[in-house]
Amino acid sequence: MTNEKEETAISKGVKPKAEKTVEKEPVMYVGPTVNGIGIQNRVYTEIPKEAQVLFREAPELRNLFIPVRQYPLACRMIRERKGYIYSAFMRALDFKNGGK
Repeated sequence: MTNEKEETAISKGVKPKAEKTVEKEPVMYVGPTVNGIGIQNRVYTEIPKEAQVLFREAPELRNLFIPVRQYPLACRMIRERKGYIYSAFMRALDFKNGGK
């Protein structure tokens, strides 16, 4: 009896629902190299756990982990010394120099 239902569904062209697979996009860290946050211009498959802990204290550091395709925009912000990525870059420098 169950075979009849499966055969009917297949013959009618009904396709079983495919599970959605959401792949995480790799992210690039564009801040200065800081222990516990990241290495400058390194691509990560996921944000390091140590950095995620620091996000609670300084949420703007999350802006330093960007999709790779946004790298030219991040470089321009840092070079021109303006924008949200530059602000996060300076905050990361504070961590590098021992400040919080």
